[in-house]
Amino acid sequence: MSRIKPRIPHDYFPPFGGLKSFYEVALTGSAVKAAERLQVSASSISHQVKSLESELGVRLVENRKGRLFLTADGAQFFDQIKGPMSEILRATEAIRSMPGRKRISLTLTPSFAAGWLLPRLSDLERSHPDLEVNLVTTTRVVDLERENVDLAIRRGMGEWPQTVVTPLMREVIVPVMSPAFAQTIGGKTMAEVLKTQRVLANTTVDAEWDYWCQARGFQPPAANQRYSLETYELTIQAAQDGLGIALGRRPLVDPLLSAGVLCAPFDLPDADNIGYYIARPDGAMRSDVKRFHDWLLMQRA
Repeated sequence: MSRIKPRIPHDYFPPFGGLKSFYEVALTGSAVKAAERLQVSASSISHQVKSLESELGVRLVENRKGRLFLTADGAQFFDQIKGPMSEILRATEAIRSMPGRKRISLTLTPSFAAGWLLPRLSDLERSHPDLEVNLVTTTRVVDLERENVDLAIRRGMGEWPQTVVTPLMREVIVPVMSPAFAQTIGGKTMAEVLKTQRVLANTTVDAEWDYWCQARGFQPPAANQRYSLETYELTIQAAQDGLGIALGRRPLVDPLLSAGVLCAPFDLPDADNIGYYIARPDGAMRSDVKRFHDWLLMQRA
């Protein structure tokens, strides 16, 4: 155990800025991500954590080849403070909420927020005017209990530990392209198109084209046919611009298909077992969270 000489008495409260910085580093494993969440610089996070270490007289965090890990002391300290810190966050959210309104936090991907949820929020305001929803848009799987988040909408097969999961909707993955691009492929089959045309690959989903092709018995496109983009949104935009064929996610892509901006010319079987689920921490829901949870389920129709 690496010790640092303490500067203050044992009964002195450590600076809350250091506690916040350490708490976020422990949650995210990164000074950069902690800085984004607290809206400060990464150097400020590092300074605050080092100051806390000096106050406590122990090393809490160590850097191994650019990645941050908790020491044994750090892990023990985090285990003891995460409950009280979470309670402070809950109390803060409650006091910051507008009078007469209930604040609920929901984490989901940016693509699902933009393509499905946001167009429906006006209905929530009409039917539940006292509910205020704070959206946490991210592609990472948020630890709901540790990060004090009420609900999550997640894409997958419904298997996430330490959560209660409710199916929201199925996802159907279809090749989509611009109408102009569709004219260039004529009457070719999907198998023929995959041998010659450019496909747009969303790099946030590893080997998405490979899995999609294998599930339907197609030969995956060659590496030199793939044009990689960093997000689903960029991939769909590139398809709209006529740059190639993307894998669109229904129902997220349905508005673009209905508007004629994209088309899905191939009639292919649904061979995927992917869907969207509402996940929540184990335990009873607050009444306001349950109302929002039930409202989400009603939007499936």
